[in-house]
Amino acid sequence: MHIHSLALGLLGVALAAQALAQQSYTPEDLGGELTRFGAIAAGNADGTIPPYEGGLKEPAGLQPGDGNWPDPFADEKPRLRITAANAEQYAEQLSAGQMRLLKQFPDSYYMDIYPTHRTAAFPEHFLAATERNARSAECKVFNDGLSVAEACRGGLPFPLPGNGREVMWNYILNYQGVNGWDWNHSAYVVNQGHVTLTNTNQSTGEKPFYQLDVPGRDPAMAQRIWSRIVAPARTAGQANGYWDYLDPVKTSRYAWSYTTGQRRVRQAPEFNYDTPNSAFGGVAFYDEIFLFSGKMDRFDWKLVGRREMFIPYSNYKLKWGCDRKTKLMPGHINPTCERFELHRVWVVEATRKADTRHAQKKRRYYIDEDTFGAALYDAWDDAGELFRSGAQYNIQAYGVPDNPQQDSYSLYDFTRDQYGMFGNGPTRYRKAPIAEREANPQTIAGGQTR
Repeated sequence: MHIHSLALGLLGVALAAQALAQQSYTPEDLGGELTRFGAIAAGNADGTIPPYEGGLKEPAGLQPGDGNWPDPFADEKPRLRITAANAEQYAEQLSAGQMRLLKQFPDSYYMDIYPTHRTAAFPEHFLAATERNARSAECKVFNDGLSVAEACRGGLPFPLPGNGREVMWNYILNYQGVNGWDWNHSAYVVNQGHVTLTNTNQSTGEKPFYQLDVPGRDPAMAQRIWSRIVAPARTAGQANGYWDYLDPVKTSRYAWSYTTGQRRVRQAPEFNYDTPNSAFGGVAFYDEIFLFSGKMDRFDWKLVGRREMFIPYSNYKLKWGCDRKTKLMPGHINPTCERFELHRVWVVEATRKADTRHAQKKRRYYIDEDTFGAALYDAWDDAGELFRSGAQYNIQAYGVPDNPQQDSYSLYDFTRDQYGMFGNGPTRYRKAPIAEREANPQTIAGGQTR
């Protein structure tokens, strides 16, 4: 994508999004015109997006297992298929990355569009705290939007976002449960059709932002994630992690690593920004973990508005119905494993500040209005060429824990003709919070063996 087409793409996004952004809302609209978490409650004019009706309940006859939710939409058929031949017809609903894949692989890549289901469901305590935040003058961003107040804890910070950084804070702090969660996480990088397992680990994380009643939790902490590496053999026994804070200006990311050779925990300030993540084979920067991670200070963030987009949704088949050999094809993920639906998203554009350094000049995020998961992501280099694109794969964990989950994602690196998929293992959610001593880096490292 050249500079001219980049400019046209930005203009098209702006015009499409403005059409959905004209209406202004107040806290009184929550639970009426808006859902209690700030999404537009009504469907769209042509009926391809339905009204919100409370989200996905546990389907009859489907029993979730330990980290496995059977696909409630397994019998559905696509309502349309987008290919290179008809992609221009749907250009306003496609990201630059989706369009690139369709055009680059016209004989093998397509997008099946399924009926839209607004599956997001949340517990009452989260919804009540979200409504409180909408009415509270204490729940706010400060430090030019780089920090968010502790008064927001317990709910979505900004169900009525007014700028790009508020939308991104909603994404960073989106609700995926109160207590700790963990999963067996694998990273696969595909280069010219060859699949390389770059990392298998047991990753554990939590958001103290939602752990109001858990003793010992630091109320200033946003989230913390750590991994115990089990493969490949050359890195087995290592561990690493990072803690992020609500006020990263005051308390910057605490990143650490443990290697079996040194047998000690050391701080790792390089786990930030556009440092390539070796665990992901260099296909991802540290600030592209889960499409965005870290501090927002190197970009200006513009809220463009809402837009209807074809985004990954209800990806039960991709996660559990397709094995590694099936889902990872040369050049792209197997389209028979993917599911796309039409949903409204918040569009946020990030432009690199003139006085800062970063490998990418511009980024664009598409944030699902129902879950505030980062559904799609595009990034461009200094020449205006499409650098990377990503997608995050959503499911609704119905039954227990009864909340949306986005624990796997993909990144395409168009400069290297590679892509990676991350978070492919079985997900197991803890029913009890993680003890503080378990989350201590020294304790984590002490439990490591090669």
